[in-house]
Amino acid sequence: MSTEQISHMFKLVALGDGAVGKTSCIKRYTEDSFSERYIMTIGTTFAVKNVDVEMPDGSRVSARIVLWDLAGQPTYNELRRRYMAGATMAIIVYDVTRPQTFLDLGEWYTKFITVCPNAAVSVVANKIDRSDRLVPPEAGEMISNWLGVKHYETSAKTGENITELFTDLVSRTIEKQKQLGIDSRSSSSKPFKMT
Repeated sequence: MSTEQISHMFKLVALGDGAVGKTSCIKRYTEDSFSERYIMTIGTTFAVKNVDVEMPDGSRVSARIVLWDLAGQPTYNELRRRYMAGATMAIIVYDVTRPQTFLDLGEWYTKFITVCPNAAVSVVANKIDRSDRLVPPEAGEMISNWLGVKHYETSAKTGENITELFTDLVSRTIEKQKQLGIDSRSSSSKPFKMT
C-alpha cells in the first residue's frame, strides 16, 4: 500500500499495568511475532501499521496507525500523559492471571479519557491462553458496560482476536470521527502530529 492510497491516519496508545502484554499485542499485530521473554518497556516505543478495513456500509478504507506502546510503571505517569495527547484510539490491557491489573482499569480509562475525550477505546483481557486464569470473561463484560467501551478477549501468544481487536478499533474510530465531524483523512498539507 503506497502513501498515496492511505486515506486516514490515526494515533493509538496502549495502556495498562506493567507486564500485561501491551508490547506483545502490538508485536503480534504489526509483526505477527511473540516472545516468551519479558522485557520492560522503558518510557515509550512505537510501531506503524498500514491496514485496509471494511466499513459497516461495505466500503473499504486504507489507514495508517501509529501504535504507541507506553510503559505501565507509575514512574512514567507524566511522560505517558504527554504521549497520550492527540490519540484517536486506545487499548487498555489487563492480564487475566493478575486480578489487580483488572482492578486498575478504571484508573487507566479515566487518565486517558481526560486527555482524549473523543477517542475510541477497547479494553483487552490478555493471556486467555493461560490455564491459571483468575479474572473471568464476565468481569470483562461488566467493565465494558460500566465504561461504555468494547471488550476483547485476546492472546498475544496465539494471536487469538488480535487482528479483530485492532481492525474493529480502526472502523469504530472512523465512524466516531464522522459523527463528531472530525476529518481524519490524511493530507499532505496537514501533517500528522504524533504528540
